[in-house]
Amino acid sequence: MKKIILTLVLVVSSLFADIKYTDIFDAYDVAKAEKKLVLVMLSQKGCPGCQYMENVVFENKDVNKFMKKSYVTVHIDVHDEGAPDGLEYFATPTFYFLDANEKVLKRINGGENAKDFLTTLEEVSSKKN
Repeated sequence: MKKIILTLVLVVSSLFADIKYTDIFDAYDVAKAEKKLVLVMLSQKGCPGCQYMENVVFENKDVNKFMKKSYVTVHIDVHDEGAPDGLEYFATPTFYFLDANEKVLKRINGGENAKDFLTTLEEVSSKKN
């Protein structure tokens, strides 16, 4: 019985674990293999909007679940790493939604609340089909 409860706890906790970030260089291959889109977050240390997105919006159970199901996520600190070619930003956070062939499907400048971000995730995901 203890094993069953422990297994159940591990499964449930993994559903809402932190978002796993993939390196930009691997993201497109992973997206192709898993039939997902790529979500790139451009951020920088000390950015209140970036912290809000990671600590509040990405922790929302519906947002978290949908991101894991439909997206390969990439986090880039523009101060440390710079922005990849073709992914420009004015301020952070900036989000790029791309297909597995690196085609930009949508760009968002700034953060959104969980409800609006989930709507964006769903709308962009529906474009891939």
